[in-house]
Amino acid sequence: MNNYFKINYIEATFLIVAFTALNFFNAIFRKLLISINLPDNMIFAISYTLPFLFLFIFISHQAQKKNRHIDLSMKLSPWYIYMIIFCMMFCIIIINEYISSLVPRDGSVLGNMYKEIEAFMKEEAKNPIPFFSTTVLLAPICEEVLFRGIILNGMLKNKIHPIKAILFSSFLFGVTHMNPWQFVGGLFIGSFIGFIYFVTSSIIDCIILHIFNNTFAIFGMFFFIKNEEIFSRKIDFNLLLILVISFTIVITGSIFLLKRRKKEKEKYKV
Repeated sequence: MNNYFKINYIEATFLIVAFTALNFFNAIFRKLLISINLPDNMIFAISYTLPFLFLFIFISHQAQKKNRHIDLSMKLSPWYIYMIIFCMMFCIIIINEYISSLVPRDGSVLGNMYKEIEAFMKEEAKNPIPFFSTTVLLAPICEEVLFRGIILNGMLKNKIHPIKAILFSSFLFGVTHMNPWQFVGGLFIGSFIGFIYFVTSSIIDCIILHIFNNTFAIFGMFFFIKNEEIFSRKIDFNLLLILVISFTIVITGSIFLLKRRKKEKEKYKV
């Protein structure tokens, strides 16, 4: 246990500051890729992956220097666990969509920011194969390895309270998205995925859930982009009922998973 990679609040924050800085330099690198006439279907994927790659190399080097082992469990959970967590994830997406819809999308600051994000997404979506593969495959793998596999796992190994570790790593996850709408999603959905990591200890489970979330988001962007009124700020009876059912399923599932984790720990102690 003592030779596992551990991380504290300051070190976790430093990693995200470094990651943000790398993304700013990445904008320059992206222009370089364009200047050498690299195909558009490669530029988005390469420029997205590069900051993660540099950060993973740095973290791996630091772990080796301190003779620490980064524990990335690749185990799969039983089939019935996936049925439960996918159902919970669907409910979390519904709740998150409503909460995110409460963030204003008009005004001189937020309105312009939202328009810029929409324009960026529409521009990247013109190349659907690299956009889809990066958003649905590369992003979940890179982000889950960093935020759950390294930061959250390192904080848990450092004996930081699970709730604090989950919330703080999810806060950092939200901050990296650099806009208020995705910050809410990063914090909320990130906390749920962090909870799943805590109860299953499987980075694979986190990646699969992240893939499911991003696939749903992309599907929604292409087919339901104009139907924002579904999650109107005004709660009618139907929406209230959906939210109550969603919260109930998430809470019930969470209690079951926590009890299962407790039983698993007791079984290994015997």
